[in-house]
Amino acid sequence: MSDSAPEWLQLQIVLDFPHAQREGNIVSLKPVGLPAYNPRDTDPRSAPEEHLPPIHRIPYETLLHIIHIYIHDSNYPVRDLSTLTLVCQHWRAIVEDTSSLWGRIDASEGLVAVRKGLRMAKDASLHITYILERSKTDQSAFFKTIGERIGQWRSLVADTYTHLDEHYWAILQTTIPPRLEKLHLSGDYVYYGVFGTGSHRPAVILFGGAAAPPGLKEVRLTMIPIAVTPLKLACLKSLCLDAIHDLSTSELLRILGDSPALETLALTFMPHLVSDTTFSLPPGWTIRLPSLSHISLVYLPVPFTNLVLSVLEAPCLQKLRVGGGNTVEGIPSSQLLDEVLVHIVPTLKPLASTASAIGVTVMPSSEYKIVVGGLEIEVDGVENALLHFQDSFEWLCNHLGGNLKNLPFHLRIDTWKSSLAYLEWFTSRVVVTELSLWCSWAFEARTGEEVLLLSHQIPSSSASWFLPHTEVLISNLVWERRNPEILEMIKRRHSANREQREGGSGVPKKFKEIRLSCGKDPGQEPLGPSVDLEFLKAVETAGEGADVYWEGKKWTSAGLEQ
Repeated sequence: MSDSAPEWLQLQIVLDFPHAQREGNIVSLKPVGLPAYNPRDTDPRSAPEEHLPPIHRIPYETLLHIIHIYIHDSNYPVRDLSTLTLVCQHWRAIVEDTSSLWGRIDASEGLVAVRKGLRMAKDASLHITYILERSKTDQSAFFKTIGERIGQWRSLVADTYTHLDEHYWAILQTTIPPRLEKLHLSGDYVYYGVFGTGSHRPAVILFGGAAAPPGLKEVRLTMIPIAVTPLKLACLKSLCLDAIHDLSTSELLRILGDSPALETLALTFMPHLVSDTTFSLPPGWTIRLPSLSHISLVYLPVPFTNLVLSVLEAPCLQKLRVGGGNTVEGIPSSQLLDEVLVHIVPTLKPLASTASAIGVTVMPSSEYKIVVGGLEIEVDGVENALLHFQDSFEWLCNHLGGNLKNLPFHLRIDTWKSSLAYLEWFTSRVVVTELSLWCSWAFEARTGEEVLLLSHQIPSSSASWFLPHTEVLISNLVWERRNPEILEMIKRRHSANREQREGGSGVPKKFKEIRLSCGKDPGQEPLGPSVDLEFLKAVETAGEGADVYWEGKKWTSAGLEQ
C-alpha cells in the first residue's frame, strides 16, 4: 500500500487482518493456513477463492456499495477515488473500471480533477455540484466543461452567490438535461434585489420554456431570478421556493395542479404573492395532492397562506409549518390561526393525536414556535411573544382537543431576559418536564437570570417552586461566572425535594438528566471555555444520581465517554 493512502484505510486493514505485514510500500496479507498469494496479481478474481486474502473476498457488489457510501457526501470524490486505487491492484481495477463511481463532479476539486472525473465517468449519469464559496474552479470554465455533458446530468446543485456567469445561464435556458432528477439553484438576495437593492436581473426561463425533463422529481430555488412558469412537472415530488419573485399566485397554483405526485411543498419569503382581495377562484375549486405529506408556508402574506390551504386536499399530511415575519404583525394569533387553519382542522387532528409531548420554543421579545406531533406553528415579528403563544395554545386546545393541556411540555427559552410572568404562566398552566435554557454567546451578559429564579420558591407562594415537574435540564449557559449559579440551583431544588417531599405538587422533582454545553448552537464550534472537569464533578455530586452530559457525551466517574 502506498504511504499516501489515508490513515483510516491503513488502520482498517491492520485491525481487520492481524496477519498483515508491511513490506516496503506493499501490505502483504498472509492468512493463517492458506497458501501464499502474490498481491501483485493483476486479476485476483480469477484466482481460487482459497488462495485469496480476506480483503479480496468481499463480494464485488458489496465493495461497490461501500465505496458509493464513502464518496456520497465527499466534496472531493475524484481525490478520494484515486486514493482508493492505491490500496491494491484488485481495488484499483474495480474503481477504475466502474464508471458509475466517477459520476460525482464537484468544483471544489479544481478543473483538472473535474476533467478526470468526466473522463472516468464515460457515459454514466453525473451529479454536478458547484458551491462558489469552496470552488477551486473558474465558474465559466466549469460550466462550459460540464455543459458538454448535459445529456448525462442527473442532478445539479449550484450556489453561485452574486457571481452569475453567462455560461451558467446559457445552459439553464437553452438545453434540457434529459436525465435530470434533482435541481437545486441558489443565488444571493442582495444581487437579486429582494429588498429593492442591487441589480435585478431579468428572470431566466428554464429550458427555454420547454417541458421539464420527465424524471425531474426535486426542485429547490433560492433567491435567484428563475421563471418556472412554463414547466410541466408531472413527476415532481419536492418543490421548495425561497424568495422567488418571478412567480404569481395563479402560476404557482397551476404548478401545484400539474404536480399530482408532490410530497413536499415549502414556500418561504414571497411577500409579493397576491392577497385574496384581488385574486379569486371558482367556487369549489381544489387541488388534490394524495401524496403530499409536508407543507411549510413561512414569511408569506396571511391571505395567500389561507388561499393555498383552502384549495389543497392533502389526505396524507404529516407535518404542517406556518407563520413567520411581518406578515402577522398586529394580528392576534387566534385570528391568524382561524384564517389559516380552521378549515383544515379535520386534517390537523390526526397530526396532533400522535403527540406524546408539546414542544415550545419562546424568544420572548418577538418569536415563538409550537410543535404538537406533526403540526408545527412558528410566528415571529410580534411584540409580545408570550401573549401570542398563550393565544395560540388556547386555540389549539379548543380546536384539536383539550387533552393537549395534559401533555408534558418540552420548553426551550432562547436568548431570554427573564420575566416572572413567563415562569408563572408555565408553572400554573402546564406541566414542564424538560427545560432548555439557551442563548447565543453574544447575549451572555444579559441572560441567565432564569437560573436564579429557578433556585427559589415563587415569591407569591410559601411552598411552590417554579416549574416543579422539570426532570430534564438542558443549557448552554455554562461559563465561568454562571457555573456557581447553575450548581447552586441544582443543589437547592434537590434539597427542597428531600425536605418538602410531603409538601404537595409545588415541590421540585429531582433532575434525571442534566445536559450542559457551552455558548454555541448544535454543529458550531464552542465560543466559550473548554470543559471544566471540576465543575462536572460538582454537578454529578449535586445531581444525586442524575445522568450528566457535556456536549452530548455522558459524564462518568472515569470522565467523559468517548
